[in-house]
Amino acid sequence: MRILEEARNVLTKYGYSVSSLTGDMLQFEDETLLGFICEMPLASIVQSWCDRQDEFLKRNATLLRSSALKSWNLYSVFLSSGIPNENEKKQLVIIEEDFRASRKIVHAAIETASDVMRALYPFIPIQNIAAVEGTDSLRRLRGRLTGLPSQAVDVLLDEHISEDSVLKSFQEAHETKAN
Repeated sequence: MRILEEARNVLTKYGYSVSSLTGDMLQFEDETLLGFICEMPLASIVQSWCDRQDEFLKRNATLLRSSALKSWNLYSVFLSSGIPNENEKKQLVIIEEDFRASRKIVHAAIETASDVMRALYPFIPIQNIAAVEGTDSLRRLRGRLTGLPSQAVDVLLDEHISEDSVLKSFQEAHETKAN
């Protein structure tokens, strides 16, 4: 799998302008942020992340001077399919914790499109993955509301009752159970 191609697809889908900088590097931006993504072997990330960041900053210096918002929202993203050993894991954490000039995101062991998506979560809207459909969801909701009087649940889930009627009926059902 080509990690950069998948990253381009994800970012484009969510409205970012994406361009190629080199064979292993993309630039992305929107109205509020600017960043780059490098696809590299783990050893290259550890050795050259700082140089890549500095090169990116020099290339975009004019843009950053004219956009205060983007100058505070800079991202350096390093992605690798390599599986890190314990020492490399520690080095990758050190890179992510270096907040000089940009925020760093480093993900390794990327094998699937889902892995790329997960690495890019900071740049995409929160995804609602819970499927709520039809009668199955109503049955599940009823199951979760077992602590309430059944009449109150029936009133809450009746779509033909006005909001005022729901509140009144719900209160009456609770009062009936209390007596």
